[in-house]
Amino acid sequence: MDTHSIDLAVIGLGAVGAATLYQLARRGAKVVGIDRYLPPHPFGSSHGHARVTRNAVGEGSAYVPLVRRSQEILSDLERTFNADLMGRSGTLIVGSERPTHGGDFVAATVKIAQQDGIEHELLSSAELKRRYPQLIGLTDLDYGYFEPKGGFLKPEPIVSLQISAAQQLGATVLTDSAMERVSQENGWVIIGMGEYQIRARHAVIAAGRWAGEILGPPFDRLLKVTEQRTFSFRPEAAARYQAGNFPALMWFRSGAGNRCITTFPQSQDGTVSFFVEGIDVAADVGETGGHFFEQEIGPFFNGFTPQIVGSDLCYYTLTPDGGFIIDRPPGNDRILVISACSGHGFKHSLAVGELAAQMLLREGTTCDATSFSVGRFYG
Repeated sequence: MDTHSIDLAVIGLGAVGAATLYQLARRGAKVVGIDRYLPPHPFGSSHGHARVTRNAVGEGSAYVPLVRRSQEILSDLERTFNADLMGRSGTLIVGSERPTHGGDFVAATVKIAQQDGIEHELLSSAELKRRYPQLIGLTDLDYGYFEPKGGFLKPEPIVSLQISAAQQLGATVLTDSAMERVSQENGWVIIGMGEYQIRARHAVIAAGRWAGEILGPPFDRLLKVTEQRTFSFRPEAAARYQAGNFPALMWFRSGAGNRCITTFPQSQDGTVSFFVEGIDVAADVGETGGHFFEQEIGPFFNGFTPQIVGSDLCYYTLTPDGGFIIDRPPGNDRILVISACSGHGFKHSLAVGELAAQMLLREGTTCDATSFSVGRFYG
C-alpha cells in the first residue's frame, strides 16, 4: 500500500474544514485537506447563496466570541484578497411577545445584545409594519430585533477562497477522494483511501453529514442528519426585496405555530429564497409552490409569484442539544472532531477553524471550546 506521512490532515472541506485548512496553512503547518467531492459542492451544508449572520446569538452566549472573531477574520479576508464575502443588509429577527410554542428567541437575542454591548434596535409591531410593508403577516403582538451590522454571508465564495488561499500557502488538497477508514494507531492517525494511505500526526474531522459514519461510536448515535430544503420565488416588484430595502430575516411567526422562516435580500438572479426547518416539500423548479407557498409564503410576504424558480437541498447534522462538538473522541488524543455545526454554524466557522488550528498547534486559543465538549452528553 502506498503510504504518505504528513503533520496534519483536515477531513472535510466545507465551512469549518476550509477555515481550519487555511488557518493551519497560514501558520506554516504541513497540512493536507481531503474531501470526497469537489468543494464547495451541493452534497453537504456549506453551499447556496447566503447564510444569516449577526453578533447577538440567541442560541447562547458561548457563541458570541466565536461570531465576533469570525467577523474579524472575514473582514481580514476581504481586505487581503479584495473579496466580497458578506452582504451588509442588517439582520432582523421577528417574534411574538407571547410565543405559542417554545421560548422567546427574540427576547434571548435582546438579552445577549444588552449583555455584550452589541448595537441593535427594537421595533414595535407598528414600526415593523411601517418599515417593512413586505411583511403582511405581522400581528399586533409581534416585535423585532434589528442588528445593523448583521446581514448574510456568501458561503461558496468563502469556502472557495480559503481553500485556494491555503493551497497558495503550501497546503495539499485532495478532492474527489473518498475515505474508507480513519483510526489512531501508534501515535499516528491512519487515513485509508483504497490503495492509498495517509499517516498524519494529528487530524481534524469536519465531515458534516459523514462524521458519524467515519467516527463510529459514540458519534454515530449523537449525530443526527436531516434533509432541509430551500425554495426560491420571484418577486413581482424587483426593488421591494433588494438589499437596500430588505434585511436578512428570521421570523418566528405566531400565525404559523411559531415556525421560523429565514429569508434574504434578492440575489443576483432576481430571486428570493425561503427556508423553514423541518419542511422538505417534494416540488420541482417550474411547479407551482403549492402547499409550501400557500402555507409559508402567501400569508406572510407581499408580492411573490407562486411558481418555484429554484430549490436547494441541504443536509443538517445536529446533536441532541443542538450545540457544537469541538473535542477529541474518548481515547483518541490525535483526532479533533468538529461537528454538528448545521443550522446556525456558518457564521461561526471562520473562528472555529482558527480555534482548531490553535488547539492542534498548541497555541493560546482566541475562543473557549469548553462548552462544546462531547463529555457534556455523558455528565
